[in-house]
Amino acid sequence: MKVILRNIGTGTYFQGLARWTQDQAAAFDFKSPERALRFVRDARLDKVELVFAFDDPRYNVPLPVDERFGFGKVAANKARVAAALSTSSL
Repeated sequence: MKVILRNIGTGTYFQGLARWTQDQAAAFDFKSPERALRFVRDARLDKVELVFAFDDPRYNVPLPVDERFGFGKVAANKARVAAALSTSSL
């Protein structure tokens, strides 16, 4: 099993810095969901899904990376509120 990232909009798979591919077999294997999610956060990727990819794609398990993982609108709103609170004078 590989742990890979897929762009939801284009259907392409992350292959390397600024490189995406249509070929699932050529996708970069993050080895663990934690590493993949850290990369999504650090690279500020949007509209991607984590895919547990198997040799037979019928068994692939895609999981959208969204607010359930602390990403998306909910996380952005929390960050804005935290920033506003830290800069406000008491």
